[in-house]
Amino acid sequence: MISKILCRVALLALPAVIALPALAQDSGKLTQEKAEKVLSQTRPYSPWAGRNFPERPYFGDTHLHTSLSMDAGTFGARLGPSEAYRFAKGEEVTSSSGLPVRLSRPLDFLVVADHSDNMGFFTTLFAGDPAMLADPKGREWYDMIQSGEGAKAAFEIIDLYSEGKFPEALAFLPGTSGYRSTWRGIIKAAEEANDPGHFTAFIGYEWTSQGAYNIHRNVIFRDGADKASMMEPFTTTPPLGSPHETDLWKWLQAYEEKTGGDVLAIPHNGNVSNGIMFGPVAAFTENAIDAEYAEARAKWEPLYEATQMKGDGEAHPILSPNDEFADFETWDKGNLTVSEAKKPEMLEFEYARSALKLGLSYEEELGTNPFKFGMIGSTDSHTALATAYEDNFFGKVVPMEPMRNG
Repeated sequence: MISKILCRVALLALPAVIALPALAQDSGKLTQEKAEKVLSQTRPYSPWAGRNFPERPYFGDTHLHTSLSMDAGTFGARLGPSEAYRFAKGEEVTSSSGLPVRLSRPLDFLVVADHSDNMGFFTTLFAGDPAMLADPKGREWYDMIQSGEGAKAAFEIIDLYSEGKFPEALAFLPGTSGYRSTWRGIIKAAEEANDPGHFTAFIGYEWTSQGAYNIHRNVIFRDGADKASMMEPFTTTPPLGSPHETDLWKWLQAYEEKTGGDVLAIPHNGNVSNGIMFGPVAAFTENAIDAEYAEARAKWEPLYEATQMKGDGEAHPILSPNDEFADFETWDKGNLTVSEAKKPEMLEFEYARSALKLGLSYEEELGTNPFKFGMIGSTDSHTALATAYEDNFFGKVVPMEPMRNG
């Protein structure tokens, strides 16, 4: 009986010891000063007292393509930004493959991030625009799409564009009426879908550096139509655009200076960059990362899209051999077009976890960490449908969408 009483006394005394760690470390006499110090470190009884930070998580997608993207449209996407926002807000829509589809719960936000280059080209071609059909290549692609050979046309269109051989007469370039009207349509769809306090429709686009190596960025505006419409998207095709991320950052700076707005860029898919995304030199140059580069990247790219449908980009088993989760959804065969095989020495400069370590080294050397970022996941769906749940997954491109029953 005595031993049980002693145990109970000891258990009752334990919380007092835990609650007063400072006293446990000090064998001296308890003074008024020491007591006040301990009491000042004690949290209020009410756990919400003194809190002034947001506690509710919000879920959405910052990387979704619609029929306005050249590749998505040619592969069969028939839904545009308006349908994409309606779907994200919880409405049932009909997929490009003719199936009813709906989310289990609405998203809180969405960014329609259609490709900046040739934005709106496909929808104009698909509509049978006379000027496009007057071009031999335009007519050929139109006929291929109408006869069910859209995938074949898509590969040819993408290859020609990435090789710089796309017919100039068919190109949708900044400053042209077709490109301008497409951008205004994207902005209009976001403005109409935006519902403050319930759903946020961000205006954005994807700056898609063409070629075999992925250094793509999603550009997202914090602004509405009044500011976002003052400049058209920055493309990757010279002379109006550039394939260099440093030039994109200059465009972002010019936008903020001209409009007084706010904008950022989110890189993604370093896993198919073959060592370029977080490499020691600026992409596609021989210019080593310096203080100016580090400061610009830190300013404009506070987030990194670490996972999406082209593979997980957080960690790799070769870089993290003791982490059994480092091989989650790994896609490491080569560059974006698989024209160059992956080599082990490339991996360090492709994955977010190793980039964070590289960034600390740059900070010691340059005074600024260029790779200090938060991590997010997005879909990169090219279907206008932000579906990610396994039991409601509509694929990355329309040919991968579920088939009709029977």
